[in-house]
Amino acid sequence: MGTLVFNAAGEQAAGTATGRTVLLTGAGWFLAVAVMALAGLFDTAPGERPWPVLFAVVLPAIVFSVSYLGIDAFRAWVMALDMRHLVLLHSWRMIGMGFVFLYFHDRLPALFALPAGLGDAAAAAGAVYLGIAMYEKPERVTRRRILAWNSFGLLDFAAAVSLGVLTRSGEALHSSGQVGSEIMGTFPLALIPVFAVPFFVITHLIIYIQLRRAPA
Repeated sequence: MGTLVFNAAGEQAAGTATGRTVLLTGAGWFLAVAVMALAGLFDTAPGERPWPVLFAVVLPAIVFSVSYLGIDAFRAWVMALDMRHLVLLHSWRMIGMGFVFLYFHDRLPALFALPAGLGDAAAAAGAVYLGIAMYEKPERVTRRRILAWNSFGLLDFAAAVSLGVLTRSGEALHSSGQVGSEIMGTFPLALIPVFAVPFFVITHLIIYIQLRRAPA
């Protein structure tokens, strides 16, 4: 298997006109969901499906996919990003251990908090290990290792979102008399499912795209 060559032009890509447009769009996206979270638009009542949250989780990935397929400049910008930076960004997912903290303070159910928190911590630890290896020993980093970590990280999000929905009060995995996961729809925690999760999902998609198009 040939050695993967990681693009080191991330800073240059960020400084292009397309990069500045993406940065401004991302800032606008964050401000929009923050305002909506402050207004309580993601705080659905117990027993109701959290459609606003689910919509906020799915829509950014759709917009990214359509933009990548339809805009040449954006596609070139995506391919110019440094995969090592994308991987190391996931070290921030260690913040997910806060779910475990909230469980011990009886604010989140164990069935959601423990898998989501520990899964994020595992993805973050893997990102640090893999990211450092991609810098220091790139000849030892295979496509399969990156693909395995990337798939785990994406599946962790899918499991966390599913468990977050199903452990709300009145849902299938909620135990009577136990706290539900409704707090995830309130500010500031709502910013995790409506901004952080879709943002990191997009980085996972970019890594898949770069792996697919990288030389064998």
